This record gives sequence, structure tokens and C-alpha cells, in this order.
Amino acid sequence: MTAPPAVTADDAELIRRSHDDPEAFAALFDRYSGMLYRYVSRRLGPETAEDLVGDTFLAAFGGRHRYDLTQPDARPWLFGIATKIMARHHRREAAHYRALRRSPVDGPVDGPADRVAAGVAAWESRT
Repeated sequence: MTAPPAVTADDAELIRRSHDDPEAFAALFDRYSGMLYRYVSRRLGPETAEDLVGDTFLAAFGGRHRYDLTQPDARPWLFGIATKIMARHHRREAAHYRALRRSPVDGPVDGPADRVAAGVAAWESRT
């Protein structure tokens, strides 16, 4: 006699459970982290994707009490959060590059050899 197959809880049920048992939220990460990673990676590259997917789940976990539990599929909610986080990332990056463009460009920095040569030249000119 075999046991009946385990019924997998829908996303809303997992989120509802996570209100009392935060560990239940990990199942959403297991389900959707790969999809979200591919989504973000295609747009921003793999280096940034890992951090932003983590930020997505952190924001989702923090906002899980506001999730509409009548929606059994959390995928659109998670992708919406990821999209907003990517937009914020783009804005921050653009602001950073604008600030770099506004900053003054320093001339070449003298290295130790240049300072020694200048000192020697100054000493020779005194003699």
C-alpha cells in the first residue's frame, strides 16, 4: 500500500502559513528563485541578478501581510516586486553616473618616482 501523493500548497496558502511560521515562505523561494534569477539576469547580467533576487524575496517577505490571499499564484506579485527593484537599481546607477560626470576630473597623479625626480631637479638647480 502506497501513500497518496502529497498535495502541494498553492502560493497563497504558503504566504498565509508564513504569517505564523516564517519558515513556510522558503517554499516560495524554492519555487520561484530560478525564474526570477533568469528574468533579472537577462536584463542586468548575472553579477547583479543574485543580489536583486535576494532583495526581491526580502521585500516580498516583508510585505507578505499585504498579499491578496485570494490570488493563488504569487508569481505576478514576485515579478512585479523584481521589476520595481530593477527600476530602482537603474535609477541609482544612472544617478551615480551623472554624479561622476559632474565631478571634476583630476589631472594625473604623480607617483613616487616623479616626486623623487622633481626633488633631485630642485636640488641640482640650487647648486
